[in-house]
Amino acid sequence: MKSKKDFWLRLCLLNLSIVALFGFALRSKILFPIPWMDYRHMLSAHSHFAFGGWVGLSLATLLIYNMLPPAFSARRVYQWILAGIQVSSLGMAVSFPFGGYYSVSIVFSTLFIVVSYWFGIVYIRHLLKISLPPTIRMLAITALLSLMASAIGPFMLSYIMITNSTDSILYRDAIYTFLHFQYNGFFTLAILALFFHELVKRGLELNVTMRRFAIFLSQSVLPALFLSLLWHGNKMYYIIAAVGCLLVLASLLYFFSFIRKVDLRSLYTSKTAWFLSVFSLASFGLKMLLNVGTIIPQLGHAVYGDRPVIIGFLHLVFLAFVSFFILGTVIEEKYFTRNGRVIRAPFYVFGAGVIANELLLMLQGLGILFQTNSDAYSWLLWVASIILFIGGIMIAVAAYQNKKATGEPVASEYKA
Repeated sequence: MKSKKDFWLRLCLLNLSIVALFGFALRSKILFPIPWMDYRHMLSAHSHFAFGGWVGLSLATLLIYNMLPPAFSARRVYQWILAGIQVSSLGMAVSFPFGGYYSVSIVFSTLFIVVSYWFGIVYIRHLLKISLPPTIRMLAITALLSLMASAIGPFMLSYIMITNSTDSILYRDAIYTFLHFQYNGFFTLAILALFFHELVKRGLELNVTMRRFAIFLSQSVLPALFLSLLWHGNKMYYIIAAVGCLLVLASLLYFFSFIRKVDLRSLYTSKTAWFLSVFSLASFGLKMLLNVGTIIPQLGHAVYGDRPVIIGFLHLVFLAFVSFFILGTVIEEKYFTRNGRVIRAPFYVFGAGVIANELLLMLQGLGILFQTNSDAYSWLLWVASIILFIGGIMIAVAAYQNKKATGEPVASEYKA
């Protein structure tokens, strides 16, 4: 079973480097004439492969092998599911650049949705059969339900394509619905389920504070969707969104009340893994606060009308919250431990790219808001994309070169 988990996680890390390559290509297209590349088609390939081939496959692998006992995780059905996620994601990565939404890419997109539903149904059924703390079970089940609910977005897009609709409102609703259930649903709740499961394995007790956190956060997913739809100007949407905000804020109060009492450093043998995890959790808190802030009309209109700010927020979640958590997990599981020491350089490079990318997008967004924008940002963001790509390649190469040390005691970087 370990060899299967190793195979899928290393493949995920290879996929991360491909995602970074697409990001570099997009930044290059902005600056240089590349006649054979359609920006929107490449953007579709980048986003679909990032969601499926990197984050989707990584979280599915960790949910299967880190939370389910061998009696369930070793079942052949999960090999078919993981293979289905990889094939459909790779199919979208190859087909979208050459035609956007057309017959081939739609087939692979549909396959991904089918596999996602398959995974959700099978996993939830197995999850209900094993002994887990209620908090973890709640987060994991809501995460999978959110993954399945996110298919509403692609279904709406398919309707638009089939009917040749020019309804831009329906198109925006489809995109925001998909992103919300992925980012604020599946990604967030799956990571927290994995994080709390690891805390339990390390001997920490998930008390009533964390149960209330899980309840409020899980209940917030549906009403918080309307935070992305406030631009409709519907009063009822504001009321539902306000309920979502209250639930999110309540969940954050319980989360910070718990996490400030936890000595995270003592839970990690690797200083690099600890740093990435702390950065990930901080990004989670910032993400939730920013999301709540959009209920203020002036801020909401500014954010959703400012493309760099939107991209910056999406990357904050995708890179700083989600990717850092996944990378911290594989580091702690000794995938990058060689001769008792963690291979750190790839993560320094990749981390520098993430931080540079976020800072530049924030400055570019503020520049647009205050009409002080400069073309220099496009060049600096291109440099940041190169750093991210180099970091992604270094991570993938290190993962495949390094043999996971089995039975070897983990050296602590704090003593190094």
